[in-house]
Amino acid sequence: MINRITLLLFIGLSFSSNQRIFFINHLVEKNGVLVRPMTNEIVIGDIYKYFKKEHIKSKKVFVGTVTTEGKNGNWIRWWPNGRKKSEGRYLNSLKDGLWTEWTEQGDKYAHLLYKKGSLIQLKNCLLENCD
Repeated sequence: MINRITLLLFIGLSFSSNQRIFFINHLVEKNGVLVRPMTNEIVIGDIYKYFKKEHIKSKKVFVGTVTTEGKNGNWIRWWPNGRKKSEGRYLNSLKDGLWTEWTEQGDKYAHLLYKKGSLIQLKNCLLENCD
């Protein structure tokens, strides 16, 4: 009986979650804010990207999360070929901490260190060892 109640409670909480899912493929970024293109509605929730191959949607990958305070947590940008473009953390829509960037071919290009949105250090990984 207790297991059934626990299961029903879990299912109820799962469905009552207000976390929404959006695809960056269908969004526009204006002044650092992601919006729906026709309505200019600001989006809040988890952001994903899908890739098209021969006009067919393929894999879905996580990009990041937008809260009421803006972009927060780990964000990953992707090249159209499905390889990582950049990865790092946002804190209230400001880059914060170490960001890594890659070329479209998949080579590590740069390490960038941010503090509250300001770039404080840049390392060119094509010229220096970034491992």
